[in-house]
Amino acid sequence: MKNDLIIKELESIFGKDRIKVDQNLSFYLTLRTQTKAQYYLEAESREDWVKVGQIKASKKIPIFIMGGGSNLAIITDYINGLVVRNLYQKKEVIAETEDYVDLLVSSGYVVARLVIETIKEGWGGLEYHQGLPGTVGGAIFMNSKWAKHHSYFGDQLLYAYLLETNGEIKKVDHDYFKFRYDHSVLQETGEILIEAVFRLKKEMPQVLQKKAQEALNYRSETQPKGIATSGCFFKNISEDIKLRLKLPTTSAGYLIEHAGLKNLRVGDFVVSSMHANFIINEGSGKAEDLIKLLKLIKDKVKEKFGIDLEEEVVVI
Repeated sequence: MKNDLIIKELESIFGKDRIKVDQNLSFYLTLRTQTKAQYYLEAESREDWVKVGQIKASKKIPIFIMGGGSNLAIITDYINGLVVRNLYQKKEVIAETEDYVDLLVSSGYVVARLVIETIKEGWGGLEYHQGLPGTVGGAIFMNSKWAKHHSYFGDQLLYAYLLETNGEIKKVDHDYFKFRYDHSVLQETGEILIEAVFRLKKEMPQVLQKKAQEALNYRSETQPKGIATSGCFFKNISEDIKLRLKLPTTSAGYLIEHAGLKNLRVGDFVVSSMHANFIINEGSGKAEDLIKLLKLIKDKVKEKFGIDLEEEVVVI
């Protein structure tokens, strides 16, 4: 439902042709859930984000940020306010020595592209994230990982520029993010990553490529691909819970599988037969079916193991 005054204000800030009304978002979501945005904008520059910050500070309309659309499950059919899709693309070496480079990367930069490019240059630190979907902003927000080598995306972060809730941009260092498993401070503060600076060690490209291929092979062998999914849906359990319950792993997929839930289906949503922590949309999955499936999974795991599963993906 449009509001002509809001539309005019947004168009005066961003330009007449850049604001879309009742925009279908399904194509931008890897889980392919059906939902629409009341207002929709593609942010393509730092200047765009400054303007988004002004709107955010005014609090006239809600703002929802999305990047690559992975690690996201939207279970509402309509998002009120302004949905901003992050397409800000920038990559620049800002410092260099014989041993390393400091690389500034915009938050909308696609991780898969960044990994390929840094490997080619012989800049090490991100190679284990080969095959990771989404953008730099999302990867830092979630502190994305490749658990086999305990490699987290935030490990190489030197400092970053954030858009505060008051619309101002500030510079923060690595420690500000309070990185841990599947977590950064951005999940608490509501601040938006604009640009990140990574310190990457100079290494032989062939060595980096070998590591990247190892990660890619592992993902290919253990995770479904080429399908509509948001990735691992639930967080793994802690090491303490694993030891207390005498479980062989911290994997949420193990819990779901051993609760007998592989191939469990509600409508077009189904638990993957390959990796039980992946939920697949095999057609035009409805939000109510996904909600039912999630409840079934949580209830069954709770019944068998006494564990309350927590979503890893952002559920809206």
